[in-house]
Amino acid sequence: MFKLFKENRYFLRFFLSRFVSRIGDGVHSLALLWIAYKWGKSGIIIAAVMVAFSLPGVLVSPLAGQIADRMRRARIMAATDIVQAVCVFALSFLAFSHALNLWNLIAITVVMSVAQGFFMPASLSIVPQIVKQEEITKANALVQIGSSFSILIGPLVGVSLIALIGLPLAFAANGVSFLLSALLLYGIKTVALSVQAQVTSFIASIKDGLNLIKQHPIVSRLIGKAAIINLFYGSVTIIIPLFAGNIYHMGAKGIGFMMGAFAAGIFVSSIVMGSVRITTSDRIVVSFSTLLMGVMFIVFGTLCNFYISLLSLFLIGAGVNISNVSIISVYQKRLPDQVLGRIMSFLGAIALSLLPVSYALTGVLVSLIGTRSILIVSGIIIIFMSFQMLKIKELN
Repeated sequence: MFKLFKENRYFLRFFLSRFVSRIGDGVHSLALLWIAYKWGKSGIIIAAVMVAFSLPGVLVSPLAGQIADRMRRARIMAATDIVQAVCVFALSFLAFSHALNLWNLIAITVVMSVAQGFFMPASLSIVPQIVKQEEITKANALVQIGSSFSILIGPLVGVSLIALIGLPLAFAANGVSFLLSALLLYGIKTVALSVQAQVTSFIASIKDGLNLIKQHPIVSRLIGKAAIINLFYGSVTIIIPLFAGNIYHMGAKGIGFMMGAFAAGIFVSSIVMGSVRITTSDRIVVSFSTLLMGVMFIVFGTLCNFYISLLSLFLIGAGVNISNVSIISVYQKRLPDQVLGRIMSFLGAIALSLLPVSYALTGVLVSLIGTRSILIVSGIIIIFMSFQMLKIKELN
């Protein structure tokens, strides 16, 4: 599997860029959640920051997909990395000068979300341009291994940085990782695809995405179910800092360990998927991994113990990753490259569009029914959707 690094230097550059920037992402995510919790110790403020982190990227993703199908995808990724580097250096400066507040944090987070919205479709659709058709699944698994390992150590690095040298340098570390990632991506040589249509309006982008999805049954059958799962899966992001702070009283350290457990599940499952030849149909793999995720939501909400929470988050991360890698690989193999960027961005927009709703809804419901009830209800609905996945014959 690792032979791909020796044979393909462009893929090696792509892999390393994702690895270093994901470490910075882990540091940055921990810092954001810790600041939001520290300022208000409530779900509403955490939700406000996370909505700013996700919603703008969703709104620009249809346009971003068109651009990914018309320009060099590596250059798009490098440019957005530079924008995000500038943003986190600005956060570092504001934190150092004690001028950081909720409003400028949200404003800068919105800019980063827009940049990430352009980054994602290019990132998800570049693999078929730099590896052979028969190597796509292995390449995706390797990317997931590197990304999940870097996400695993990112929060732990973040905890150490905040404890040893403070929040400003934690933000600065993320800025350095974005710049290094941009440098690596700039060296990847790909060609822009010859798509004749011009970049259209937002409404036209939506119509274009819907038309493309109708032409590919495997996409149309999955899209609604994935969106519902994301609506209820998103609650865990808001609940982690609340559990770490209000229930376990562990502060930033607790957030770091809980985020790390989730990332460890992604990392271990990525290694298994990249090393073991899976002969079971994609339908069974996706359904079982979604079922696992739902069951662990219920365990997380029912058994209030720190170590059981870590185990639950580990298995939730494994379930999410197995399902995502399987679905992305199916799309990359079966969809034409000329439309892959648009379809991937539109799918991302639909699947992620409910995350801001999930964050906001969770922030409000925390004060009404409590964190544990939210986890249990989310788990039940995710389990139901796992059985719906079994009915998608196109995944065979």
